[in-house]
Amino acid sequence: MTEEQAKELLQKYLDKQASPEEQKKVEEWYATLDLKNVVSADQKAAIGEQMFVRLNAAMYEKPKATKVLKLQYFGKIAAAILLMVTLGLTIWKISSPEKSAEIQLTVVTGSTEHKRITLSDGSMVLLGPSAKLSYPKVFASNNRQIALKEGEAFFDIAHQENRPFTVHTASGIDIKVLGTSFKVKSYQASKQFEVAVVTGKVAVSNKNKNLGTLVKDEALTYDKKADRAAIRKIKALAFVEFAFDGTTLDQVINKLQYAYSIKILLNDSTLAKLKTTASFSSKQSPEEILDIICSLHHLRFNGSKNHKTFNIYR
Repeated sequence: MTEEQAKELLQKYLDKQASPEEQKKVEEWYATLDLKNVVSADQKAAIGEQMFVRLNAAMYEKPKATKVLKLQYFGKIAAAILLMVTLGLTIWKISSPEKSAEIQLTVVTGSTEHKRITLSDGSMVLLGPSAKLSYPKVFASNNRQIALKEGEAFFDIAHQENRPFTVHTASGIDIKVLGTSFKVKSYQASKQFEVAVVTGKVAVSNKNKNLGTLVKDEALTYDKKADRAAIRKIKALAFVEFAFDGTTLDQVINKLQYAYSIKILLNDSTLAKLKTTASFSSKQSPEEILDIICSLHHLRFNGSKNHKTFNIYR
């Protein structure tokens, strides 16, 4: 196999256009490499050289035709090495059984201490005093799960529709979200459990039943002994900032829909690609935010009587 053929095969694999036979051949070749840990930046050059030599050796049908590349030849194929390093890292992550997700980290706060934690997906957790949180170093590919074992915490969860987020608590209550912000109070010594939603929507349940679904400015209090839950309206506990920097209107709409539990429709699909750069706060109403966004793009909007559905149009 020539240098050009090797580069084409690697590019086909990265573009997911390789045939099953080609995929198998590349992955079998890669399996022969000795990578027990994530490749660091310092190792890339050496690994790249080894990868290209192994690829050529594995692809030759006639052993006699195999040639080991000389070191000076690598200067001419820097692009090929870069492709192979990228491919190697990609295959390692795909073939590894989510080892990083198995690494659990635990954070504990003192009696007067607060800690801010940023999770691997960009979600943020603000722990209150005497709290204990356990979470994976890297989330699994199909879900995000953490455990609040004690205390109070405020969660601002990054929206990922295909990877739901679940907070498990020592009270035996689970909180499931897609992307929102909320506060949880869960002390083992207390007979009550509380969760309050700042933006978005969450579903609260225990092993026996669903306790309720909460939206913005709603709170649920659960009596552990009586196994009884009550939902009530509350004043805003906190405000969350929405910062958009060249974000498409479609993405802005998705964020607002989850934050306010509303539906926003575009009467023209071409509007979805319009770019928005602006900052807002959850203390603003959806109407106020939509009014500003529409002004930026010379658009108009109207809303339903219950303020739950909005239409944007030219």
